[in-house]
Amino acid sequence: MVNLLLLLVLFVLVLVSLLSPKNKMTSTKKKLYILSLILTVIFAFISTSGYQVDSNGYQSFGFPAESFVYRGGWVFTFSSFGLLLNFFLFYWFFKLLLYLWRVLTVRVKM
Repeated sequence: MVNLLLLLVLFVLVLVSLLSPKNKMTSTKKKLYILSLILTVIFAFISTSGYQVDSNGYQSFGFPAESFVYRGGWVFTFSSFGLLLNFFLFYWFFKLLLYLWRVLTVRVKM
């Protein structure tokens, strides 16, 4: 239960810091952060592509890195390294897509 509360508090703190008026990030960068955060949560809990069961019967969720482990009953844990890795992988993937989109649209207009 404590793990879930810590994750929710971290999620809220990141969103508040991103959306605060004192934050001097560009709107594109804010959108990339929020999109990465949302996809990290979605792929950690909803995704079946990262589902696996280990030899102890623990069910692990998360794609591309394992970020949520269900141990049975009400026992579950979060892998902070997996959550951070997923967040940054999604962020850099969308940043690359945005860069490629801009490069291709400039070449098409010429």
